[in-house]
Amino acid sequence: MVIFGVSQSSGVERQLKLDRAGTGILLAFTDHVGKVERERIIVQIDDIMSALVAPPGNKTVIDGESPAHGTKKHLDIEVRRNEVQLRSHDGATEGCDLAVGLDDFQDALEKITAAA
Repeated sequence: MVIFGVSQSSGVERQLKLDRAGTGILLAFTDHVGKVERERIIVQIDDIMSALVAPPGNKTVIDGESPAHGTKKHLDIEVRRNEVQLRSHDGATEGCDLAVGLDDFQDALEKITAAA
């Protein structure tokens, strides 16, 4: 499932691709123009669902891992009104950010989890 969004730090149009990855979800951040993949992270479904019901304006940091290397990564997630702000990083670098619509994100998660 692909959702279109925008980087909050650079204004670059991006895509967020969601796929099942075992018991988790793979999130891939890709620039819309040029289709350059910027980040990939696998996180647990329950962690994302918990972050979506957290009080608005609170940032939640979810531990995840790189699908290619198995190294530790983090997903910062914050719900602001009808928008979800995401940032995937390894702690040492800025990583990649993206804002998508809350309804689109919830619909994508629902489709991904229902397919399992």
